[in-house]
Amino acid sequence: MGAHIQSALASAAREPDLLRPEQRVAQAGCYARHVLASDTTGRFTVLAIVWAPGQFSPAHAHHTWCGYAVVENSLDETLFRFDPAQGKAEPVRTEVRIPGYSCYAEAGLDQIHRLGNSGPRPAISIHAYGVERERIATHVNRVLDVAP
Repeated sequence: MGAHIQSALASAAREPDLLRPEQRVAQAGCYARHVLASDTTGRFTVLAIVWAPGQFSPAHAHHTWCGYAVVENSLDETLFRFDPAQGKAEPVRTEVRIPGYSCYAEAGLDQIHRLGNSGPRPAISIHAYGVERERIATHVNRVLDVAP
């Protein structure tokens, strides 16, 4: 399933008409989320996220499977490993994710990351999560403390 989701996100990210103009606008304070599709039985939701320059997510794992693809401009992704002794995430490396990049991960602490835009222009990504639309804000991210 993961390979199919990753491939579908990569394909969708190449579609020039994927997003309406209003779904490409950044907002102040926090990245903008736009629901693109939601399964009527609650199995998944697909979002576009618009990252203004300087906007980053907190370090987090996921309570559900997830995948994302970069649509426009680049994102920085810092990857972490979980240290059970400290109960915290430790940074491992940061990668620049360019348009066309896609990935998939299962739920849990094996894939901890922080995404964000360090560039001068808004960046856009699309994300798929294994939750119903109404639970996107509460049942996706598992925010973690980062070790000093």
